[in-house]
Amino acid sequence: MIRIVSTNITSPLGLTTEENYSAVRRGETSLKKIDGYRNVPGKFCVGMFSDVRRKELRLDGFSWFESLVIRSIREAASHASVDLSSPKTILILGTSTAGIEELGVTPDKDGAYLAPGVAAAKIAENLGFVTKPLLASNACISGATAQMLACRLLSAGLYDNAVVCGADVLSEFVLAGFSSFMAMSPVECRPFDIERLGLNIGECAATMILSKTDEAGGWNIVDGSLDNDAYHVSAPIPSGDGVCRTVTNILTPELKETLACVTAHGTATMFNDQMESKAIENAGLGDLPTTAYKAHFGHTFGASGVVEPIITMCSLDEGKILPVHGFEELGVSGKIKICDALMDTDKKAFVKTQSGFGGCNGGVIYSKLPQGPMKSGEGRYEVAKTLSVSPTSLVVDGAEVPMESSGAALVTEIYKKYLSDGSRFFKMDLFSRLAYAGAGLLAKDSLDGTDPGQRALIIFTQNGSVLADRKHLSTFAGTEGYYPSPAVFINTLPNVVLGEIAVKNEIKGETTLVMLPGRDDETIETIVDVTVRATGPSAVIYGWIDCDAEDSFRADLKLIKTI
Repeated sequence: MIRIVSTNITSPLGLTTEENYSAVRRGETSLKKIDGYRNVPGKFCVGMFSDVRRKELRLDGFSWFESLVIRSIREAASHASVDLSSPKTILILGTSTAGIEELGVTPDKDGAYLAPGVAAAKIAENLGFVTKPLLASNACISGATAQMLACRLLSAGLYDNAVVCGADVLSEFVLAGFSSFMAMSPVECRPFDIERLGLNIGECAATMILSKTDEAGGWNIVDGSLDNDAYHVSAPIPSGDGVCRTVTNILTPELKETLACVTAHGTATMFNDQMESKAIENAGLGDLPTTAYKAHFGHTFGASGVVEPIITMCSLDEGKILPVHGFEELGVSGKIKICDALMDTDKKAFVKTQSGFGGCNGGVIYSKLPQGPMKSGEGRYEVAKTLSVSPTSLVVDGAEVPMESSGAALVTEIYKKYLSDGSRFFKMDLFSRLAYAGAGLLAKDSLDGTDPGQRALIIFTQNGSVLADRKHLSTFAGTEGYYPSPAVFINTLPNVVLGEIAVKNEIKGETTLVMLPGRDDETIETIVDVTVRATGPSAVIYGWIDCDAEDSFRADLKLIKTI
């Protein structure tokens, strides 16, 4: 079993799990209205720390993001007998944008900015870890992805303990981006309500310390599933099929009988809540109470998949299901039962649903009842195809393919020769174009005969979407005009291109992006191995893709298939 031995929530509502749960239990919210934020004009409602609390919590020599993560992990570790310096303990972060508030429009304008994987290594060193950290950047399901990576590594016996921290901070970068999408509510969000107007952005760090054990007692992660809609990079599939599949993949009739509730993603946007209601109904969970917490914390992105299940664990420990704050009248078509008042329950299990940009979805089941080991896949794999792209060459299956161009133009030549398909290719940043062209050429005519639901995509990187990040920043920081574009902002989430690849190649299985401090082929192969063992896909595209300048990039990819 994968036991949750300690937790922490560090948010504007409190600095401990207990403080945060008590605040939520009392119906408090961290959301407040602000008029403009730094270089971002407009009226917003956000969940943010006060300037006084920020100054109190920020650590010397660390960014605001890094400081929150370190504070949260330290507090959680103080309640667990886990040695962070053990070679059998690993740190895994889940974040959407990490320390993006320190980024400049050019490298010489950066503050304390570090690439997310490098920041993770800095955090790990400060806390005494001797193992290499991992960072999952899967948009809004980053926290759930980090937990799944942890469970797989623990189940495989590679580690005894995993410290999982989900965190994101409020920044003008994210505020300007979501403002360009016109997706934010100017008042407190109301998940699933007929009067909902959109999401509120929040900031938070939340930590779970996980251990593999055979002892009964305490909360456990029973199982989890990740997949992709393969429908659209910024809009969820209306049927909710992707979220529904993450639940049905792991839910047995016996487990369903133990569930107290569904803890929904509940962003309070028109599309998400409608989709999620259909997913919950179609998964056969419409008769269970559904709760959600973003009206208390705001949408905390990478932290949401950690903080929200922690709150539900606390409520079920008390024998309660908490209501959806601000909910009055159902505004979705899915036949679900929104918890609108405090409810009693004697059940000690629940399912958490999530979805995010890039078409990714996650479902995780938590229980206080004794559980067996997680499901594992079977089968042997062989390398079916390989591909490498550099500024001067394209190599497929070890043979160089003649190309006329070099640099970024070579990536465009690959697309035009082999993949021209009317996609958003020419609106993508170079990292995304490299990933789309490389993975697309690798997959072309190679996935025939495999089930779309059993195809997976796992990409590793250091710098990810940094070129798109700087371009987005230039649209509002240090300029006379203010013109952030959703077409630019969407590419600042490095996992979004995985959604583009999934749509093109009907990849409806897991799509995951992992950021590392630097290229590490041993770690890449280990993560792919434990993922394959845990999920049993029929085909996996994976490898290293990185780009830190228009003339500096590399893609080394493999396609493996069952034999």
